[in-house]
Amino acid sequence: MNRHGRQTRLAEVGSAGQARIASARVEVAGDGLDAFVAARYLAGAGVGSVCVGSEALAAAVAPVDAAVHVEVDRAGAAEAHVDAFDLRDPAARAVARGARSALNALRAILEPSPPSDGRSS
Repeated sequence: MNRHGRQTRLAEVGSAGQARIASARVEVAGDGLDAFVAARYLAGAGVGSVCVGSEALAAAVAPVDAAVHVEVDRAGAAEAHVDAFDLRDPAARAVARGARSALNALRAILEPSPPSDGRSS
């Protein structure tokens, strides 16, 4: 079984969805624990290219999957706007924010494209 075999068996992903994930590029905003969690989850899901805000974060993400390209763009290091979670521990909130950020990025990748009617706009 390949590295992403379990997620390709999900109806929401399938082999076509995994191919879209593998060809996607996702920018991860921030440089804290939430950015670390989001970037690691995205790399683990097989996102083709993950753009992070620091060399340290890139070094922490790169070992997850050798097929994932990790790049650094310090301009993208601005703090991301995230929802508030009802968790008392700041670290738990950061992990939850990072996980939600990764999930939202994967959902955006997997959303079907609107059908083309052949007309140009």
